[in-house]
Amino acid sequence: MVMLSLSLVHFHGHSQIVHEPADTPSECSKPYQPFRIVGNLYYVGTYDLACYLIVTPQGNILINTGLAHSADMIKSNISFLGFHLTDTKILLTTQAHYDHMGAMAKIKKMSGAQMMVDETDAAVMDDGGSSDYALGGKDPQYEPLKPDRLLHNGDTIALGGMELQMFASRWTYKRFL
Repeated sequence: MVMLSLSLVHFHGHSQIVHEPADTPSECSKPYQPFRIVGNLYYVGTYDLACYLIVTPQGNILINTGLAHSADMIKSNISFLGFHLTDTKILLTTQAHYDHMGAMAKIKKMSGAQMMVDETDAAVMDDGGSSDYALGGKDPQYEPLKPDRLLHNGDTIALGGMELQMFASRWTYKRFL
């Protein structure tokens, strides 16, 4: 059965209400079987929202979390591949939109991982997407989250012999201003 996206999600323990856009395509919530892409890189997202797991001997890196209700699906996808969400040490996002950050706060709580984000996305992440240049509005679209580390263009993220380098793409921000 296809799960329809939620237009309103309430997070217990927080006084605010989070609104994901009502016109979010149903494919963004549709389950998708996880798979190995190549080497230690795995796809653990939904049918239409990419979430990636990089596995290392010292812990894992999760990139993106999809919509707010995707946390349990991602956890299940990681388990299906034989890994554990609690082995996740670093959380990253490719951008601070609701369809990349929706479940990030919950995944952070479930895993205890450190959240690292491009410095230009920190304010948007901190207000739950309210100030998102393209999709923001007056209400948060996901549970706000404070980064554990701000990333700058050229920064390196290292874990278990794996190194990722941050390359900031400023064209997106300038294009919409």
